[in-house]
Amino acid sequence: MGDVRLSFEERKQVIKWYWKFENVNEVQRQWRVMGSIIWSDEAQFKLNGTVNRHNCVYWSEENPHITIEKAINLPGINVWCGLSSRGLIGPFRFEGTVTGINYLTMLADSIFPAIRALYGNDDFYFQQDGAPPHYHRDVRAYLDQNLSGQWIGRRGPIEFPARSPDLTPLDFFLWGTVKDEVYKRKPRNLDILWNEIQAVCREISLDVLIRCTESVVTRTQNCIDAAGHQFEQY
Repeated sequence: MGDVRLSFEERKQVIKWYWKFENVNEVQRQWRVMGSIIWSDEAQFKLNGTVNRHNCVYWSEENPHITIEKAINLPGINVWCGLSSRGLIGPFRFEGTVTGINYLTMLADSIFPAIRALYGNDDFYFQQDGAPPHYHRDVRAYLDQNLSGQWIGRRGPIEFPARSPDLTPLDFFLWGTVKDEVYKRKPRNLDILWNEIQAVCREISLDVLIRCTESVVTRTQNCIDAAGHQFEQY
């Protein structure tokens, strides 16, 4: 699992990166920086899945999520989504296990075209966690080539710390919200499950997404106040 103290320092370092754009008298600038970040993540949805925020574990770079399944071998699907103050990017569905190769294909064929449609020529920062598919050398090379220093992640131009669900909007908001609603609808097969995931994502308003990204400003201060430790338990 690595040195937990190092993770605390990494958390403080990424917050300093956020704050380097800021002037203490210009809070709106901080909000604008948060608004330029596209946060991204994958989650697995299973048939008959349940959400349990009190028994989940976030402590590995493989990035487990908050779904506790009623039966381990139930069929499911892997989903990628991006979250920004301009809207959601995706969701996009993986066929099978997420690997560096199919993640790279999704970046090139689906994710980046969708981002460009939303952002046009405006600058943005792309965030991903340290999961093995994201760390694939071809993925990092693709991001280096296409984003010229404007991506956040493991061994990226801006490091993103492990063990940081409390600073990641998809972890502290999106996946729990979507899974809560999708599982209430009790989809009977994978096609219906996928349709419900897309439908729930469409129902999330832009105002909610803006408030979610703005909340990261407060969360960074909470993290500093906690000396880099997590300030929420999941």
